[in-house]
Amino acid sequence: MIIGADIRVLGTGLHSGVQEYTEQVLAHMVALDPDVQWRLFYAGRTALERHPWMDAPNVSITDTRSSNRFLWARTRLTGRPYLDKLVGDADVFFFPHFLLGAVSPACRRVMTWHDLSYERMPEFFSLGRRLWHQFQMQPRRQANQADRIIAVSKSTADDLSALYGIPSDRISVIHSGVASDLRRSDAGDIERYRTRMLLPRRFVLAFGTQEPRKNLAGLIAAFERIIAQQRFADVELVIAGPRGWLMRPLTRLAATSSARTRITFIGPVRTDERALLLSSASLLAYPSFFEGFGFPPLEAMACETPVVAAANSALFETVADAGILVDAYAPDRLAAAIAAVLDDAALAGELRKRGKTHAATFTWARAARQTLDAIIRA
Repeated sequence: MIIGADIRVLGTGLHSGVQEYTEQVLAHMVALDPDVQWRLFYAGRTALERHPWMDAPNVSITDTRSSNRFLWARTRLTGRPYLDKLVGDADVFFFPHFLLGAVSPACRRVMTWHDLSYERMPEFFSLGRRLWHQFQMQPRRQANQADRIIAVSKSTADDLSALYGIPSDRISVIHSGVASDLRRSDAGDIERYRTRMLLPRRFVLAFGTQEPRKNLAGLIAAFERIIAQQRFADVELVIAGPRGWLMRPLTRLAATSSARTRITFIGPVRTDERALLLSSASLLAYPSFFEGFGFPPLEAMACETPVVAAANSALFETVADAGILVDAYAPDRLAAAIAAVLDDAALAGELRKRGKTHAATFTWARAARQTLDAIIRA
């Protein structure tokens, strides 16, 4: 069997959940069966970063070195080029994200859907991003053209059926995984990292792309309530991750907050330092309004860090009873849950134990096997 795969998302220069998914699931699928030939398609002005799995004997890469904007415009206007033909033919083409791309009538199409937040909560996206989703990427049309859709959570699968009318028998729910090397760091390494990064002894961590959907404003409001209590005089809030869109209100809020001297933004975190940061935190707070999957809570659990997250969307699946789930729209409840973890060593210890066990069930080996099976069935 010859499988084509679109790896354009690996050329964005970002490392979000979509990039993590694409790298991990392809790396594991390539190694599963040497008789399956993988023909990867890449386009973009940024040079493709090479990974060891790309050099496997059953992998070839077609790099057009062309502009994605030109490719998208041509695809919308003419329905060409056929990506399966550009890579030298393929029986089925796998899209790990819904970037616009055409395939020939003889080629099956399998596409992964990570979330429909742009449909559920359009107010949290800039006008440019809303237009990009609806008109440039045409997600509804692409979903209906797919022979099989992989949804990374049941929440996302339900949204595909409710909003796009996709029959449930065309959707495979396959949870993403957690990197196998992501685990709690050694105490000495944690201490050295804490010293180098000037991190406090006790801090609440927010981790992920900074955008309105992540509800960082609600977290700041909850943190103000926490530090009003004398016993938390040494606790700080550390916000880590790349800046996203519509960030000016959050920047102003943090600068004028009564907790402003105890809020630190540290920006993007290197992949090889994620475990150090997560292991250093007293807990991860993840009060997002909506998630299609939610990597940071699972990554924190893998590092034995307690998690307080929002009770909504896919977080019911990824966090479940291994963390504390609260109403994202209730800063008082969020503050109370965070305070409980900071106050109660026994509770924190129980969450560390349950989280580690829970995160261990989310493996890329399982996700890759189920994904390859779905592609082959298509």
